[in-house]
Amino acid sequence: MNNTIILYDQKISSNKDMLVPFSDTGAILKFVSENHQPVIHFWVTPPTVILGMQDKRLNNLQSGLDMLSEKDYLFYLRNSGGLGVVTDEGILNCSLFLPDKDNLQIDDAYEKMYSLLKQAFSDKISTGEIINSYCPGTYDLSINGQKFAGISQRRAGNAVAIMAYISINGNQKKRSQLMRDFYEISNFPKHQRISYPDIDLGAMENLDSLLNKPLSTAQAEQKIINVLIDNKYEINREEFFIIQNSLPYREAYNHTLTDLIKRNKTLLEEK
Repeated sequence: MNNTIILYDQKISSNKDMLVPFSDTGAILKFVSENHQPVIHFWVTPPTVILGMQDKRLNNLQSGLDMLSEKDYLFYLRNSGGLGVVTDEGILNCSLFLPDKDNLQIDDAYEKMYSLLKQAFSDKISTGEIINSYCPGTYDLSINGQKFAGISQRRAGNAVAIMAYISINGNQKKRSQLMRDFYEISNFPKHQRISYPDIDLGAMENLDSLLNKPLSTAQAEQKIINVLIDNKYEINREEFFIIQNSLPYREAYNHTLTDLIKRNKTLLEEK
């Protein structure tokens, strides 16, 4: 396996850029599949709610979206399943792209991200669904029963993206309250076939609080990079910008972006 890993460090600063990270995900998957080259992608956003495909089926989604707008949150629909998460300047999104997915079973891919974050932050981190969190999943990461991260993955071609949502700092109770209000408003009357989360404001906590020490998203990112270096990866910080401007990348990016715009246009029309 290629022991060079290409680093893509991204900051989303405005409404017009909000579909960029997921458009990049589609293009990076294609690049990794074709070039057998690992990539790690970090990104941070302004206050935003990222909805999953299942959220489109909420009975009263329009009212929930109106509430998010009133509170000055951006929102959009990602092109994958699951439920909504709220991101802001205190949340680090980290995606690890690996080639040869056929040799990496689904659980093995999750374990790679779990191991990476455990080495970076604490051996007290455990996995398992935190039911009363927002976007609960089998590979929620927690310390002492409080969730600070969730992991998902996406597969395309011969590559896999393992994506972690990591609460580093900020007001986690406010985030949980926002998502609790969103589901209470959007899922009224209650959906008969889909169980949306009943969010407990104490189910999630920030990593800085759980570790009992100050931690910024930049410091968290560097800790993850340090683990990769310790595991004999060479970090390439320049190559991604060359790749990003190549014709194959732009074509794959635009294809994914077009699909996302179409999905979100539908969402806004329904709104």
